[in-house]
Formats: sequence, C-alpha cells, structure tokens
Amino acid sequence: MSVAFQAEFKLFGVIKRQGGWYVAYCPPLDITTQGRTQAEAKENLKEASYLFMVSCFERGTFEQAVRELGWFIAKGNGSAEHAKSAKLPEGAFHFPIPIPFGFEKTVECRV
Repeated sequence: MSVAFQAEFKLFGVIKRQGGWYVAYCPPLDITTQGRTQAEAKENLKEASYLFMVSCFERGTFEQAVRELGWFIAKGNGSAEHAKSAKLPEGAFHFPIPIPFGFEKTVECRV
C-alpha cells in the first residue's frame, strides 16, 4: 500500500538589483540566486529552495541542516497565525515550497 501526502513550507525572500542582474536571497535557508528579471530571480529562488529541501529529506539530513542554519524547535505557538504576525524585511516576498512525501507499506491480506 502506498500513501502520499504533502507538507508546505512558507518561506520569504528579498531581491535587489546588482548591475544587470536581480539577486534573490532566502534568509531562512541562506540561499542566494539571480535572474535577468525580478520574476526570473524569484522563480530561481523558489527552485533552489525546493531542491535544497528535497535533497535534505532524501538524504535524511533536514534536521541537521536547519539546526546548522540556526533554527530550533519553538516552544509555544507555531501556528500559521503566529507566522503571519512576524516582521519581514522591507520589500520581502513570501513563497511556498511544497514537499511531497510518499510511504509504502507491505500489507498482508488474510482471507
């Protein structure tokens, strides 16, 4: 039997122009990328963040990676409402990172 579900991480990024490029940075994951347009830089940041997180889950290093980034398990309210009230840097944008998970289990059918 296979079961699949999806978690969604809500991250944020900031963009600034440097020469002919737009540089996008995700402070929570310390990931930086660029693009020729703001839209391209945002899409590249979403893709880089997704690939980083999927890679961590595939290798079983997600917890270690986020601890090395300075994150810890928060006590108290970790709800979406709490996250909405957090102050973001000026000009920051939110972006979701959906992470699919699949599990398989052998089930014996006895008749």
